[in-house]
Amino acid sequence: MSIAKMSGQYVCLLQFFGLVAICMTYKLHPVITPDIPSNTNLTTAPFVRIAYGFYFFEVNKQKNWFDSYQTCRCMDAELISIETIDEWYEINRYIRAMNIEHLYWTSGTDLAKEGAHIWFANGQPINIDIWAKGQPDNAGKSEHCHELGWKTNHTSGLNDRPCTFPSRYICEARQPITASFVIW
Repeated sequence: MSIAKMSGQYVCLLQFFGLVAICMTYKLHPVITPDIPSNTNLTTAPFVRIAYGFYFFEVNKQKNWFDSYQTCRCMDAELISIETIDEWYEINRYIRAMNIEHLYWTSGTDLAKEGAHIWFANGQPINIDIWAKGQPDNAGKSEHCHELGWKTNHTSGLNDRPCTFPSRYICEARQPITASFVIW
């Protein structure tokens, strides 16, 4: 029989062998790391891992920007915000590899202030040059939400579009954190 008893940051294991009790004390070392260790069999579905992020690509349903955002929030995620050129390349590499040729809502918008394009999910300005040629153009003075476009000629870029336009969407999950203990 084994009994574990915790006291502060020590664990005392008592083992009974007949009438003899042995007590050994161990020190617990908490380890908190970003990400999910590669040696686990934990699934991230419906999110796919791309580089250091976790994304959900809606490939069937089309929704307006607001409904897309709400759907992502119900998944405890946000519409995608592409914050670095490396993330941009990795997302596009995945889309190309999976042969996905659709338009996807991102969290990009200038709804708050015309011409001030931000990632709504974090409030940061879109400060990398990932716009499609000639974009943003605010055609008809009604394009305030941003989609990622992927075409068969292998060009990709952000485009502004009316927020009510039905499109697919990409949700981005928060970076997971792993908490574990080393017993020494």
